[in-house]
Amino acid sequence: MITTVFEDGVTANEEQLLWLERRGWVYQLLVDFLGREPRLSLIAQYRREAALKGPVISSEGGRMLKAYLESIEEDKLRQVCYDEAEEYTRLFVGSPAVLPFTEGGFRARKEGIQVMWESSQLGTVYCECGVVFNKLHNERDDHMAIELEFMSVLADRMLVAGCVRNKCTELADMQLWFMESHLMKWAPAFAEALQREARTPLYKGLGVLLSEFLSKDLEMLRVWRSELS
Repeated sequence: MITTVFEDGVTANEEQLLWLERRGWVYQLLVDFLGREPRLSLIAQYRREAALKGPVISSEGGRMLKAYLESIEEDKLRQVCYDEAEEYTRLFVGSPAVLPFTEGGFRARKEGIQVMWESSQLGTVYCECGVVFNKLHNERDDHMAIELEFMSVLADRMLVAGCVRNKCTELADMQLWFMESHLMKWAPAFAEALQREARTPLYKGLGVLLSEFLSKDLEMLRVWRSELS
């Protein structure tokens, strides 16, 4: 097994290196498709990129998405984009939406309204981490895409800081806290509901990928953090 030693004595094996390099890409894929209705350019982009990111999306959900995107014929792209945009609206937009798209709204169904206050504090967390979002539709701070994008930003920062032990440790701690205190308290159940409710291969695949990837990412983060000690 190949092991890389960074400047500050931090070591990473081959699996960890691949995880560090590619996890931000998976988070961004989830953000792009869950943040707004899919555009033609977005579907075309990920049709190309999926072929280059094979090891990252080798999970069941990744294979589902890759197979679906690659199966779309060029002359059917516009119709597929229209159909998937309609599905996005049905699932997530407005009062008749099938699934609440915010942590507070989703968790409140089972845990009560007190979780609304917990999720309302996320803006302070983002600010303290120096993260500012470009909210195109005034999304709440506990919107699924915002929480995933926060993880994407921290993942990229940790990759850059990989050779600096104390900075890498700080970023790993923040990601672990955020996942355990917020994202993992509702994303697995959200992903399960998405798999059940979605009518198209794109959103069924995204539900499977979300569930698989977050579970694996949390596991890898915990191992990485222990090795930084």
